[in-house]
Amino acid sequence: MTQFLPNPQASVRSKSPRQDAPLVIGTRGSALALHQAHFVADSLRAVSGGREIHVQIVTSEGDLDKSSPLTEIGGRGVFTSSLQRALTAFQVEAAVHSSKDVPSLSAQGLVLAAFPQREDARDAVVSRHGVGLMDLPPNPVVGTSSRRRAVQVQALRPDARIVDLRGNIDTRLAKAETETYDAVILAAAGLGRMGWLDRIATLLPVDQFTPAPGQGALAVETREHPDPALAMVATIDQPHLRLALEVERAFLRGVGGGCITPLGAHAVIETVHGLEQVRFWGMLARDDGTGLTRVYDEWTADLARDGAFSVAKLLVREVHPNRVFGGSGDRERQFRGMKIVVTGSDHLVARLTDEVRIRGGASLVMPTIRIDAPLDPRPLHQAVNSLRHGRFDRVVLTSQNAVEALADAWTEPNAGAIWIAAVGEATAQALRAFGLEPHLVAEDSRAEGLLAAMATVLMPGDRILLPLSDRARPVLAEGLAELGAEVNVVTAYETHIIGHIDRGLEHHMALGEIGAVLLASPSAVEGFIAQAGHLLPSLSGASFVAIGGVTADAMLAAGLPVHATPETPGADTMVDALATYLWGNTVEARGDGSQT
Repeated sequence: MTQFLPNPQASVRSKSPRQDAPLVIGTRGSALALHQAHFVADSLRAVSGGREIHVQIVTSEGDLDKSSPLTEIGGRGVFTSSLQRALTAFQVEAAVHSSKDVPSLSAQGLVLAAFPQREDARDAVVSRHGVGLMDLPPNPVVGTSSRRRAVQVQALRPDARIVDLRGNIDTRLAKAETETYDAVILAAAGLGRMGWLDRIATLLPVDQFTPAPGQGALAVETREHPDPALAMVATIDQPHLRLALEVERAFLRGVGGGCITPLGAHAVIETVHGLEQVRFWGMLARDDGTGLTRVYDEWTADLARDGAFSVAKLLVREVHPNRVFGGSGDRERQFRGMKIVVTGSDHLVARLTDEVRIRGGASLVMPTIRIDAPLDPRPLHQAVNSLRHGRFDRVVLTSQNAVEALADAWTEPNAGAIWIAAVGEATAQALRAFGLEPHLVAEDSRAEGLLAAMATVLMPGDRILLPLSDRARPVLAEGLAELGAEVNVVTAYETHIIGHIDRGLEHHMALGEIGAVLLASPSAVEGFIAQAGHLLPSLSGASFVAIGGVTADAMLAAGLPVHATPETPGADTMVDALATYLWGNTVEARGDGSQT
């Protein structure tokens, strides 16, 4: 079973290998993996200035269990997780992977430092009959362990019987010559690296048989800066190849799929009139082979990554790969079979949990932040006293926590009426619980949106009380001051990041069981990374939802994908956004006419 270090970030930053020490490259132990590792080692020796380069075998879960289907032994990262653990434990300085085996999310503290080589990315048919798929005899037996290959074989040859075929490339190649199989499907790159191109009966074109993202390419992973191995390995990176692979991996992130979801992606970089142009082929299907859909598109280099991510999200809405787990567009079954991680305040988590349950999912609560009273409460007490006595013209509230921090002021008579602005409906509802109706509710939950709304009512010299978290951005306070207001910023509450993950939740994540993650604030993103950063490869198949634009920006900065963001922050809208990502326009309408 896959196991992870409890806090690899600490170990990554606590050691600093000598720059003149031998550079140890980790690899799987198969003949093909060793061939690839020695290619990388030779490439590094050419730029190392005489530094010793060693190759060390690290056994993966996929190598230990060669009989179980990949979906039963972890799927995502099954061939890479052991190498990544060796990196974070400083047992090796670099790890060589087949790029197609690398999950779409990288563990915190690790980086893909180089893509040094790509062979032919196409799939190949090896057959004792010496013919391609279409010329095989009726009802052929075709061997492959890949669901992507299986569903594409069945699309071309519906009469084919697919037999799961595991083992190293030489083992699978040997089985192709027996009467048990009419053909097996293998990566042309592996056959080429081993000198066995003559065994190929035919190569399958990418528009009819789309390869896996990264197929045929090597990826070299290291610890992040300032680890000295990163700088050395980066010298063998090929920028054009990196662009193509990043486009393919962007598609993979957009689908939220790992080794389990049948998907393919292939990008080719061409220069047209001096500009880089990216040609892209993609495919997606359900695990049972139904719903196979293909796409072709072209972009300029600067738009290709975002383009591939967006195309992937569109395909998810068309194909609905979640249907294989029992889900459907019907509201009560949208998340059937899914485990969904929810974050946020107790009130928000309770609402999220209810919404997920109503739609057939199971919530796993992940406390990411702890809210405490200010360490020095005197400034807040002074602000509350001033508010009671009418010494502020306006109060601007950016969260429910800020409302609760000023609760004493709302419950006593004031010298005059209080003009209140709230960001978002959740903050407004918290005010109404105290019998107060906000004068202004900004629909845009970002500080920038609230500032724009305030600019329409603010008068120069207005005295504004702005109660915030100790971690709040200065954008709002600085913007109000620039508009001529007299701004009194007070720490209303302190936000503390929770860095230790619940063992049960860690277990679910490590097994790749998480279907979605709902992140409710930038602080929640920080807490999520602190707890689960080392588990990100196992979360490559999850869908990630941000509560709003600021949280989405924090997710992107942390290396997380953003599959959905509601137009208006809230528990129901976050869950709506996830449902729309998964089911598109097929979701059932609510009684009030809105879409779920």
